[in-house]
Amino acid sequence: MQWLSLFIEEMCCPAEVSLIQSELSRKPGVGDMEFDLFSQRLNVQHDPAIVTPNGVRRFLAEFGMTAHPWRDVREMTDFQGRSQRLRTLTTWMSGVSFLAGIVFHAVQFMPVDGAVDWITSETTVYTRVLYGLSILLGFLFIGPVAFRAILRGRADMNLLIFVAVVGALVLGEWFEASMVTFLFSSSVWLEQWSMKQVQSAMRGHLQQSPLIARCRKSGHGQTVELPIEQVDVGSLVEVWAGEIVPLDGRVVKGESYVNEAVMTGESMAVGKQKGDFVYAGSTNIESTLQLETICRVNESTLTRTMTMVAEAQAKKAGIQTTVERFAEVYTPLIMLAALCLMVIPPAIAGQTFDPWFHLALVVLVIACPCALVISTPVATTVALTRGIREGVLIRGSRFIEVMADVKTVCFDKTGTLTEGNPQVVSLWSKEKSRRDELLEIAATLEQQSLHPLAKAVMSYAESQGIAPLPAPRIETVFGQGIRGVIGGRQCWIGSLGWARKLSEDLEALSDQHTEPELPGTTVVVGIEREILGTLRLEDPIREAGQKLVGALRQAGIRQTQILSGDDSVCVESVQRETGMDVGRGDLLPEQKLAWIDQLSESTSVAMVGDGVNDAPALARADVGIAMGAMGLEVVLKSADVSLMNNDLNKLPWLIRFSRKVRSTIRWNIFLAVAAKATVLGLAFSGFAYLWLAVLADTGATLLVVLNALGLLRSQHD
Repeated sequence: MQWLSLFIEEMCCPAEVSLIQSELSRKPGVGDMEFDLFSQRLNVQHDPAIVTPNGVRRFLAEFGMTAHPWRDVREMTDFQGRSQRLRTLTTWMSGVSFLAGIVFHAVQFMPVDGAVDWITSETTVYTRVLYGLSILLGFLFIGPVAFRAILRGRADMNLLIFVAVVGALVLGEWFEASMVTFLFSSSVWLEQWSMKQVQSAMRGHLQQSPLIARCRKSGHGQTVELPIEQVDVGSLVEVWAGEIVPLDGRVVKGESYVNEAVMTGESMAVGKQKGDFVYAGSTNIESTLQLETICRVNESTLTRTMTMVAEAQAKKAGIQTTVERFAEVYTPLIMLAALCLMVIPPAIAGQTFDPWFHLALVVLVIACPCALVISTPVATTVALTRGIREGVLIRGSRFIEVMADVKTVCFDKTGTLTEGNPQVVSLWSKEKSRRDELLEIAATLEQQSLHPLAKAVMSYAESQGIAPLPAPRIETVFGQGIRGVIGGRQCWIGSLGWARKLSEDLEALSDQHTEPELPGTTVVVGIEREILGTLRLEDPIREAGQKLVGALRQAGIRQTQILSGDDSVCVESVQRETGMDVGRGDLLPEQKLAWIDQLSESTSVAMVGDGVNDAPALARADVGIAMGAMGLEVVLKSADVSLMNNDLNKLPWLIRFSRKVRSTIRWNIFLAVAAKATVLGLAFSGFAYLWLAVLADTGATLLVVLNALGLLRSQHD
């Protein structure tokens, strides 16, 4: 099975999504489908041996859906722009013709029938021509879709409006038929405009990446501009001041400040120099940088992030699924009610047919559930976009819903609450005169190690002016330390437990500098069976971690816990310093998993971590939150949310924002239902106007979208 990505011209309403899903699911060789209504994008899984991509497109065309291969999002934006301009032109022409008809109608009959009753007066030929022209222009888009709906036996909003307009014409209500057509055309235009605001917000990040990269030819001083798709890994790319970085890379030449807000949400520029990593989509502010690309465009952090966003948009929230199921029942019931209104009172009570027929048409228009169906996805789509702006990648709208209910948050320690960058905080030498020798041996043994503690030891030695010696024979003893021959002597560096096995110098090991009650990690350095001294390393707590518990309390979190594989002494120290409720150390991955399971029995749990040993717990928690955009792939795939810039301050924000999104969704549903109920009540109270029903549906849809867009503008969540 292969995935095919298509742009669907006509897919601008939930009704089209339902139609495509219903028809395509019956096509042999077609599998899963994903819809992005706001980008008009369809991802469909198909078996090329049974149905080709062109076969899928031809089948879509059979029921009125024009499909184009999805290319660059900016090309799709241009295509949508042309379609929008054509609809704008016909809508305005329909409006001009409608207004001209009103003028002719009013001039002829207002002096005779009065300021109100002229509307119901019989229309002249000229007035009918103008009203008719308005209807025809409006039906350029409505008619074909309604006709295809008839052929397929499916009732969508276009068909309902078509029936309402034809019914009004049958009753001789030219004014109302023309007004309904113009209002509906205007409503579709307004919906497209408001959806475009959502699309613009979503696409802002993709448009951060340029299409062209300035590549420097190896061995020459010349540069050549290439499409970013043709730039290979290891290419040298030149980025001038004010330009946007085209691909992920590392600085090989130059120094500058770079704005990485596109990925991290942090508006402050970050200094970059040789060896530093730079995200695609970042803006180079100060001076020219020369980068060596580390991946192709389809593997860049920005592209992977936007792919995750696209996948997230395809994942429905639970409340969205509930609303859609309700709409599937609601529309047929309302249509049945309209049919009963049209037939039963005249047939049984012998009442006049025309008023009941008119009332039935109003009820038909009310049957459209557009505002109700989009009430949830428009809010969650905007929320996902706002999350990216804040440096928070949410992997699906349902996780926003779950996050709003979280009451307990668990944290890994290293790299999550702490910087994940250990530092040497003290050195104890058994003989002060051998201090430099101790550091020299430590640096020599650690120089080839990839362990985080090794980097800290090397940095400390360098800061003290100590350089490592050549040591060809170095051996790592798993879980214990490192040993090797330096200057003909067997030297070693490692844990306290290992040191006790290697040395009989118990007096040195009992010194207060090696007491296990002290926070941090102690490593012992020795030669043969002699101990030279110790180094104590600590991993600094993140600045945000020191105030995190208070912020989480204010956000409504009841309990915070540390679940760490580090030793209990270190965990308890961090617990005291951060104010966490519980600290559990010496945990294996399966033990973390067991604690998450136990907590989940009584409360909704979020787990925050950054290492491979956190992946099972992240996957099992109600919401798994990973630290960092450049984290391990297994961690990011296990997580439901990623804090792109490692900012723990975004965690309380995410909880508050999730609750605000839930509140917005509930308001949207209320607005959609209230608008329908109000018009229905007015219709049965004697105010049965088709144009009022269309206006209410348009207004509800517009209010729902604008209310959701407010999530983008909110500054204090």
